[in-house]
Amino acid sequence: MASEIIAQATWNENTAPDWLEKINWKHYEKLAYKGYKPEQIAMYYKIDQHEFMFYFMMIDSKLKWHYDRGQLYGQAREGMDMVADAAYNVTQAQRLDKLRDKIEFENAKNDVIYGGF
Repeated sequence: MASEIIAQATWNENTAPDWLEKINWKHYEKLAYKGYKPEQIAMYYKIDQHEFMFYFMMIDSKLKWHYDRGQLYGQAREGMDMVADAAYNVTQAQRLDKLRDKIEFENAKNDVIYGGF
């Protein structure tokens, strides 16, 4: 019975919703990086928020993976730009330190909440 529940809560491309086709993944990832919540992204694509969140919260969700990737990619790109400029700019070096602290805090928080996953 537990395996059936896990199977129902796991992302499956064969049972993915039809509206998934209208999502431009690069644009979706940019929205995630800019700080939009999943519910807001659902509104942007004119998708029912409850249905969107159902699929977003599934195990191995394609929606969650692209959301996380967008946030990571944007932060990494911003961090790399800061590293390049930090050697010549004190303000940029301070911003880089704040970004590092924020990332370390989020990683530590996720380790506590999710057990290091």
